[in-house]
Amino acid sequence: MEYKAYGKTDVGKVRTNNEDAFFVTDREGIFLVADGMGGHKAGEVASGMTRDIISSSLLATQGTQNLENSIREAFLLANTKVRDKASEDTEFQGMGCTCVSLMLREQNFFLAHVGDSRIYLFRRGEFKQMTRDHSYVEELFIRGLISEQEKIGHPYKNQITRYIGCSQKLEVDITSGPVWNGDCFLLCTDGLTEMVLQNRIKELFSNGDDPQSIGDKLIEEALTNGGKDNITAVVVQVTSKKTSFFKKILGW
Repeated sequence: MEYKAYGKTDVGKVRTNNEDAFFVTDREGIFLVADGMGGHKAGEVASGMTRDIISSSLLATQGTQNLENSIREAFLLANTKVRDKASEDTEFQGMGCTCVSLMLREQNFFLAHVGDSRIYLFRRGEFKQMTRDHSYVEELFIRGLISEQEKIGHPYKNQITRYIGCSQKLEVDITSGPVWNGDCFLLCTDGLTEMVLQNRIKELFSNGDDPQSIGDKLIEEALTNGGKDNITAVVVQVTSKKTSFFKKILGW
């Protein structure tokens, strides 16, 4: 499978340090975004650890057999390591992070996430959110207790219910499906989605720009609209889902 990918992060206009982290590969088809939380610099420690642990674990994964289980184990390992770090040093107590990951293997995509960072898919003119926020407000919405409009300004909209470091047992949402030529994925933190409306994001993807141009425009627009949080975007465009004979047989 061939693709173009681009990642970018910005501290924003309000915060003094960047607690976001991302990972992009040239050939291995692995991408990740994490958004840290915690006092002092604990948030960036959690997101950095999570990025390094999950990416290295997935890079070591061979083939597509039991791939969903491998992804889940990578998230659980990061969760354990972050919790261990937090328990060893009071400076990092209570730290954690959200995380979304994308893997492209053979003719399929694999998405995994915990928290309220998101993955979107732009496919043949349609723009769809592929993840559902693990948040208190989203739970209220699912139960029919609040409307879509009421979610926007809800006082507890930033209260997430599931994240790396949250608890000893972590449930990871994983979905998979076939890849289409031209598919374009967006992995991002809430620093982007809080500043740029979904219809506007779709519009930027509809222009047919390359991933770098889209990513730069998304970051710039979030900054223009206030940049109240750290902003991170990873854009991945599938240019061909075909796997060459030599790459498939020899692993090139």
